[in-house]
Formats: sequence, structure tokens, C-alpha cells
Amino acid sequence: MKCFLCQRELTELTPTRWQHAVVEDCLVRLTDELGISVDDLDEPEPEPDTQMEVDDLQVFPYVDVALQQIFESVGRPRLGGVSSGSGWSSYRAFQLCPYYWKRRYLDPLPPSFIPPAEPAARAIGSVIHAFLAVYYKRMIEPGYPLTPEDLKQRLLLKTNPDYVHEGWRVFASYAIYYQHEEIWPLAVEYDLKDPRTKESCRFDLIAHFPQAHGDRPAGTFNVEHKSSQRFDDQTLNGWANDGEVLGQMMLWKRLGLDKRFGELKGTIVNILGRQKDPQFHRTYVAAETWQDHQHASDLKKWEAQIHLAVVSGSFARSRANCINRYGKCDLFDHCATVDG
Repeated sequence: MKCFLCQRELTELTPTRWQHAVVEDCLVRLTDELGISVDDLDEPEPEPDTQMEVDDLQVFPYVDVALQQIFESVGRPRLGGVSSGSGWSSYRAFQLCPYYWKRRYLDPLPPSFIPPAEPAARAIGSVIHAFLAVYYKRMIEPGYPLTPEDLKQRLLLKTNPDYVHEGWRVFASYAIYYQHEEIWPLAVEYDLKDPRTKESCRFDLIAHFPQAHGDRPAGTFNVEHKSSQRFDDQTLNGWANDGEVLGQMMLWKRLGLDKRFGELKGTIVNILGRQKDPQFHRTYVAAETWQDHQHASDLKKWEAQIHLAVVSGSFARSRANCINRYGKCDLFDHCATVDG
């Protein structure tokens, strides 16, 4: 057997380990049965440093934690959060990166890997969603025990005030911008789960619009709130193929929500801009039966892919998606620094 690098003869120690002579121009000491160095494999690797430096970082409770506490304090269920079954977020996570899906749903990372500071965009989005939920909830239930103003003051006592003030700035501008629109809210943060398949979604707002507007007809709509600093083409017009939007309309039809809220005309993606002077835009996505069937078929295929990955233990990192439209993946630093 010869060294793969310098072609010197090796001395057999075991069938899988061969010893290299000490020479100046090749630093290999042990090889495998093909003559390839295994020195680094045989040496114990240092334990990765999983303790993040937070001495100079002021850490606030996550917005979602603060919101949960506030709603509990007034004796009402949290308005918002994840759906109660298997939602689009699971499929989206797997499509973006099987390894990310594994670390989120199958084998979560230990707490030491979780960033102590909440991502700003996500936190501000949660604040805006909460203000909108209470705002529309009070149109349905005037005696609801929280107002947006009250929620703001309570959040300021519990979480990062910068996130609260930014969320309020955008929400307050939105309330003024749409103050005269005709809208009849029917349900807020409506959780829907198919008991047969466990597929689920959460509707931010179900509302009836009595008047047509542009290409959008009058009728009942799923209103999906989104916040963004950019108003580029993908932000304004990239929703006709969005899995979350399609899944909501698919489940609406499958579970017969027409009989409770009326015929679904489509989805209104309600985009709130976080520019210096906030801008607002609503994108209309029509409800199409053929697309419901197509999306349902696609989800079955993705479910099979997830099952195959689980039984085979194969969860490759999808490095093309380490940075996407929402920024860096939550596991970006983990995958860039840790051999896991």
C-alpha cells in the first residue's frame, strides 16, 4: 500500500489502518486501506463552543411569550400563533431545507444554540399582527377586554420597546389609512384543522367586503396580514403560488366554510409597509377550484418525501436557501460553525 499523497510505501497496522514513515515533505502519519490520511479522524475533535456571548446584549423576553402572558392575564385565548395541526410552515420548512425541518420538528437543537435576541423583523411582525387582531376583534365584540392602546402599554412593560414602538407606528398609520373602508369582520385568528388529515391553517381575518374594489369583487375573503420593509414585485405580486395562501383556500373549500361565512371569493394579502412613511397594498388572489386540487396533490407528494427522509434518516442541508426572501435562516450560524 502506498500513500495517496507522496506514494511512499506504508506499513500495515490493521486491515484498515496503515502507518506512514516520518518524513519532512509529507505529514501523513496514518492512512486508511486506500492510502488516504485519517489523522484528523483519529484525533478527538474539540467540543464546539455552544455558549453564546451575551454579556453586552440586553435580552428581552420574546414577543410571543409576552403576548401569551397578556392574553392569559385578561382571561382570553391568545389571538394569533401557530395553527393546531400540521400547517404549511412544516411543508415550507422541508422544501427550504430538510436539515432545517429535522432540527425544527424532529430533533430540535439544545437551547444553547437558540439566539438569545429575537429576530427584529419577526418580532415586529408579531406585534403588528397582535394589534390588527385586537383592532378587528373589537369590531366583532365591542366589549373585548383589550384595546390596541392597552395592548401597546402592556407590551412595553414586557418586551423590547423598540419592537413595540415600530409595530405601533405601522399599525397606527394603517388604522388611519383604512379608517373609512367598508368591512364587516366575521372572524379573527380563526384556527382550522381537518380532523381526517390533521392539515391545518390559521386565518388572520375573515371579512366581508360589501363593495367591489378594482379587480376584486364584493364578497367574503380570507385576509392574510403581511409586513415588509420592501415593496418590490415579489412582495406585492408573489402570492398566487404561495403555499400558505393556497392551503388556506383549499381547507376552506374542503371543510365547507362557505356554509358558515359565505362563498369564498379569494384571499386578500394585506401588506403593511415598514418604510419611513408607511405604505399599504392589498393583493387579490382569486379562489380557483383547479388550484385547490393541484395544491392538495402536491402536498401529498411532499408528505411522501418527508416520510422517506424520516425513515431513511436523510436530511441534507439546502445551502441554496441559507439566505432567502426573509433573510438568514435561523440555523445559519449553527450550520456555518458547527459540525452537526
